[in-house]
Amino acid sequence: MTQDKVKVGVVGCGVVATAYYLPYLMKMDTVDLVAVCDLYRTRTEACARLFGAKEQYLDYYEMLDKADLDAIFILTAPGTHVPFTLAAVEKGKHVLIQKPMATHMDDARTIAAAIRRAGVKAIIEPSSNTLLDPDYAYLRELVKAGVLGDILWFSLAWTGPTTYGPALGGNPYGQAAFYDKDSGGFLFDLPYAPTQIVSVLGACKSVFAQAGIKVTDHRIVPEEKYDEFLAGVTDPDKANYWDVVVDLPRTKAVKMQAVDQVYSMYEMVDGSAGTCHVGRIYHPVLPGTGGGNLQIFGTEGNLLFGAGHMASIISTRKDLLPYVDAAGWYHIPSRGDASKAKWPQPTPGAFNYYHQSSQHLIDCILEDRTPIVGVDWGLHITEMMVGALESSRTGQRYDMTTTVDV
Repeated sequence: MTQDKVKVGVVGCGVVATAYYLPYLMKMDTVDLVAVCDLYRTRTEACARLFGAKEQYLDYYEMLDKADLDAIFILTAPGTHVPFTLAAVEKGKHVLIQKPMATHMDDARTIAAAIRRAGVKAIIEPSSNTLLDPDYAYLRELVKAGVLGDILWFSLAWTGPTTYGPALGGNPYGQAAFYDKDSGGFLFDLPYAPTQIVSVLGACKSVFAQAGIKVTDHRIVPEEKYDEFLAGVTDPDKANYWDVVVDLPRTKAVKMQAVDQVYSMYEMVDGSAGTCHVGRIYHPVLPGTGGGNLQIFGTEGNLLFGAGHMASIISTRKDLLPYVDAAGWYHIPSRGDASKAKWPQPTPGAFNYYHQSSQHLIDCILEDRTPIVGVDWGLHITEMMVGALESSRTGQRYDMTTTVDV
């Protein structure tokens, strides 16, 4: 009998679970939301009430033993990803791993080996800025076809929500997820930068980097405020804590224990090289400035992200482009308008990676397909970040040991 539904369990009932994954999973006709798990009963009860989860657990390993599941969504803090993933795949469960896959290459390779041995499907987040997005797949094909010629250099700065009012200078909540040592800090919270570079330019060959902690003392919103928020939510489509947390008082003092600024130079397999900054800024910027969209410059043209468009290309190879405007540019329209948001949340019509990843994993399970953002992808993106830290530690160039076919 052909399987028509995937039985899903979710571990980690935090902000990304209730804001993005669970509201989508509950509406999928190919998903049976069997169980949710969290250390806090208030959160599992809220998820059962809002999203219809049939079972609740406070112990992850008990959920694995007792619940009838096909797939696990691992939405917990980074320090739990390795043991939680290994326990799931050893029981033959498919997995979606929220970013990052791991913060050490030995751990990432252990996860990858276990997934391959078990023969299960795995999504390694984020799928944002990857070939799962048709626009990125199209841009990659244009670059491979020679629309930019030989790449001269590229630059990218991923610094958080600089265009959404005053800079936050770090996440307003989530000590274990963003500030503790095993979180990996802002580098591993922002893998969108290496995913964007690889999606457009292909695999990375080496990295030379400088990393460190520039701002040690932070203040965040206490954890219990999230539980208070969930208790008052009655509409599952209005369970996005970001709508309120950015305005709540930050009364809890925390220390930044992992790097918060990383400056890298990436050398790509295609011979191109460029700079990448991942971190946070700590003071407001002028409206319309900051953000540091990816810019790529070549012998035959340039590719620029932003400026009101998803991406734009100017090229001597106009034969490769569907059209150009009077100034010679081809623009891919931006999807959705987040200009009035307090925080860059997924907007109607935009590529929502949480939703697309959920759909992609379920489809790959039911249709026995290999995920686009799977183990090889996760290993390569993880090594670009780990390699930056290793290069900073040694003062030497780090040569990549993984690759990915893009």
